[in-house]
Amino acid sequence: MSSDQESVVPEALRPKLEVLQRQIDQITQAATGLITQVLPPKIAFHFENSAPTDILLPAERAQSIGFITRYEQLPADYTVDVVKRQGDFHIQNLGFLRHVLNDFRSLIMNESDSVYYQRVHNTWYKMLARDDPATGTVIRVLAEGDEDVTPSYRTWLSQHNQAITLCLKPLEFNYLYNGILQHSDPALSKRYLSDYTSGEVNWIFWKHVLVLSFIRDLLYPYHRLMQVVTFPTLGPL
Repeated sequence: MSSDQESVVPEALRPKLEVLQRQIDQITQAATGLITQVLPPKIAFHFENSAPTDILLPAERAQSIGFITRYEQLPADYTVDVVKRQGDFHIQNLGFLRHVLNDFRSLIMNESDSVYYQRVHNTWYKMLARDDPATGTVIRVLAEGDEDVTPSYRTWLSQHNQAITLCLKPLEFNYLYNGILQHSDPALSKRYLSDYTSGEVNWIFWKHVLVLSFIRDLLYPYHRLMQVVTFPTLGPL
């Protein structure tokens, strides 16, 4: 959490927010600890394909376009605005938090969606691992002097994938999406009513949105890789 955000948190909320921040720090530090592979400061991607197909298959191109356009619309600022109304503190931008959580669903939770992070990883890791361009697109990662660092890059990318999985495991996105945001699962409705009326749902939203800002960074390597061959830009009005 940024120092700017901490400065606007009311003193009465600081003890609980400190507990929440410790929980987030445990998650993000454990995930960061998985990323041990070091890459050269400058790398380039080389694509090769001699198969009788386009450089990306239709499903791969759809995945790439879908992921890039979703990722680029994710907010960069995840600040939670707290206001005081009638003696109680409330999240002023709660609707924003709900939208952020909803926008991430296809990327981190919906396993059947082509842009789900694990499906994205599998698609592009396969290209990095492929050797024969006659069977499909081959991606090579080159450092300065055309040094092939593809094996190191594959390791680095896999570590990002594992870090995302580690972040998601202790969190409650199943409850958020199936009990609150996307669906109204009867098995979760009793808890939701309790969390809503007690105000606990505010803290649940706050915690998960802050972790999502970290997950957004973990997803960036996939965005960078895809942009080499698929680079849609939003047109003007």
